[in-house]
Amino acid sequence: MSRYGKTKNINWFATTTIGMNELAKNTDFELTTSDFRLLFYLLSKIDDDNRSKVPKQEIISNEIGLSVRKISEALRKLQNAKIIIKTKDQARTYFINPTFFYTGGFKVIQEKQDDFNELSETHGYKAYTPISNDESFGI
Repeated sequence: MSRYGKTKNINWFATTTIGMNELAKNTDFELTTSDFRLLFYLLSKIDDDNRSKVPKQEIISNEIGLSVRKISEALRKLQNAKIIIKTKDQARTYFINPTFFYTGGFKVIQEKQDDFNELSETHGYKAYTPISNDESFGI
């Protein structure tokens, strides 16, 4: 069961205009085509808790045609950009920042964002604040 309500088969995810602004305008991210390919792969595995459980990097490499080194680099860059963060309680599982992409509807986005920020802080990062807009999700 999802932490945020009834478990569903995820066939879609949504994004926010704040998140898209960040990806389009935040040059500090320095994301490459390979980084975005891995991000889209992670999104293809997203669940209702905004987590993406992935296989070993060698398997990902075979599936999307990136080297293991490029996958490792992309994971590091996506984490440094606070687009994803590694979960502590599940192996090979990443929490996708709901500022950028989310599942489960708009009603739980702020709760998911709070959880993401809390997990970020346990990793020693500050809570995520978009550079392009400092407003909340309007809840």
